[in-house]
Amino acid sequence: MKPKMFGQQKLFLLGALAFLPLFAGLIPAYASQSLSEKKLVPAQREDFLRRLEVNLKASRTLQAEFVQEKHLSIFQDVLVSSGSFAFAAPSRLRWEITEPFHSLLVMNGRELAKYDFFKGKPRRLKLPAADILYEVLNQIAGLHQGKFGEQAENYELEIYVGEAARLVLTPKSKKLRQFIPGIEMKFSDALNSVKSVMIREGDSDFTVIVFENVRLNPELPDSLFAAELK
Repeated sequence: MKPKMFGQQKLFLLGALAFLPLFAGLIPAYASQSLSEKKLVPAQREDFLRRLEVNLKASRTLQAEFVQEKHLSIFQDVLVSSGSFAFAAPSRLRWEITEPFHSLLVMNGRELAKYDFFKGKPRRLKLPAADILYEVLNQIAGLHQGKFGEQAENYELEIYVGEAARLVLTPKSKKLRQFIPGIEMKFSDALNSVKSVMIREGDSDFTVIVFENVRLNPELPDSLFAAELK
């Protein structure tokens, strides 16, 4: 049975809550080590992160589709959304949800824009916390350039290698861990793109985002990141 899709307003809010911490750099210690995995020691971890940064920086642009599932203990059904993601270094980003509703978030340098769509027509929304959102999206841009080492001051980083390499970060702040116990990222075999992200939001709530049809270094038109839609 396919997960049931909920209404636009509720799913948009939940999706946004999942999306923002996802790339803000918080990643978890929720997943235990499997028998087929090896946890890297500090020297190996630093070498891995350096290689990962080099590989991710090699992709100046990126485009992918995504499916996001939000699992909440208060709901019996899984909240599902899907859409597309695009990034161009150093600071252009587009996150577009197309199902079960249509919404768009764009960053172009310091320009930010958020839209919903009614009968196919865009409606620009106000951003009351634009400065905070910019910082979050700027960290997303940094993430896609492999700047994981910068997170070591605020997060515990662990690397596990096995069928897929996984990066696990745990917030050092006890207060932050109460809201986001952690996030886990899995990478492609070539260590040049993110395959999936899981965000823990409590004892039983979590969000999974899986990236599909990832294209590295595609030619992306400037219009894709335009803050003003025509």
